Amino acid sequence: MAGKKGVIPKHITNKKFSHPRIDHPVIKTLDDIEDPRKPSLSFRYSLTSVLFMALSAVICGATDWAKVVVMCEGMIDWLALYVDVSKGVPCERTFINIFNVISSDTLESALRDLSSLIRENITHEVVNFDGQTKRGTADKAKGLSGIHILNAWSADNRICLGQLKVEDKSNEIPAMPKLMDSLDLKGTIITADAMNTQKATVAKTIEKEADYVLPVKENQKTLYEDIIQAFAGLDKEQAEAKKRYELEIENAKKNHDGNRLEKLLKKGIPTCGASSWEDEIEKSHGRIEIRRCTTILVGDLPSKDGWIGLKSIARVVRDRIEGDKRSSETIYYITSLKPNASLIAEVVREHWSVENCLHWRLDVVFRQDKSRYRNRVGANNLAVIYKIALNGLLREDTIKRGVATKQCAAACNPAYRDLVLKKLF
Repeated sequence: MAGKKGVIPKHITNKKFSHPRIDHPVIKTLDDIEDPRKPSLSFRYSLTSVLFMALSAVICGATDWAKVVVMCEGMIDWLALYVDVSKGVPCERTFINIFNVISSDTLESALRDLSSLIRENITHEVVNFDGQTKRGTADKAKGLSGIHILNAWSADNRICLGQLKVEDKSNEIPAMPKLMDSLDLKGTIITADAMNTQKATVAKTIEKEADYVLPVKENQKTLYEDIIQAFAGLDKEQAEAKKRYELEIENAKKNHDGNRLEKLLKKGIPTCGASSWEDEIEKSHGRIEIRRCTTILVGDLPSKDGWIGLKSIARVVRDRIEGDKRSSETIYYITSLKPNASLIAEVVREHWSVENCLHWRLDVVFRQDKSRYRNRVGANNLAVIYKIALNGLLREDTIKRGVATKQCAAACNPAYRDLVLKKLF
């Protein structure tokens, strides 16, 4: 007699699988992920095995499920050293079906757990928060754009610390505090783009015992205008101080007052309370870029109320000279740091590492933007696997080449795959 509908018979339990390296930190982390499939006597593949196969294939350069299957079949003997492969390698449809039902929360938690194992404690570690859209997951029939994932990237450790999928038809603003809550950010410096320059973001940063350097644009119009006025006042004050200084120098020379002249030259042009830093970078093809950072105490800025921890405001001017062309860009920032222009300039520059080191590699090397994997849960879960693989490949440094070259080495050399896995814990 059949049992009640929806009730799993007592004699059916989850099948136990035997993983040779269950003590391995990566295998152990994957084994802790809850299997969403209902218990069945027909279970052939362990969730841990499926996840480890996908991770290993991505480390070796697989960019779609067909390649994952082929690569796993080619290294089945090596996989057997780590996980249960007694039933062979699943087909493409099995990989897809399983990835489509895994809870994104549990897999995202695995990324954070593995990242915490390899993350080094660095003073003033810069953590960049930035979003990336997987355009291949767009569903025009349902009026949905590609899924948008908010990433946390350690610019100093060069690893992805975590990710969070932004809710459909929402944006990064409510997602960023949630992702921050799941990470250890004590003592770090948080950066993001202007969208996330929100009072809730700075409040969460201070709550997490971190600092922030955030750009201010016209989405915070009052604050933006007040900062522009503050620096306009500084420029005027410095110009007047410079005139007085030059006049005093001229008078000292006329009067042959050597002591006065020496004191003035030693003192230099008055800064009017500002901290300044200039950095010139010359690159190939005749391009020169000059960055100048000026910071001042927030003082009595009219719109500072509500921005918890705000201590300084900064202005970064980028001048670019390329042949006969010259361009200039000015960006303003708020920060909980003291007015240290050299430190703030370095933090601002490090923010772009999330684009160059993470997003570019995901799109170009892992071909994430070309993927047509449209299931939104599965695509988000695969993005986690990409980032775990990328963390290991970036940290493995015996081969002094790019990520794509390291993937080739991993595909050809089982010993090198072992090295990449060791870099994940």
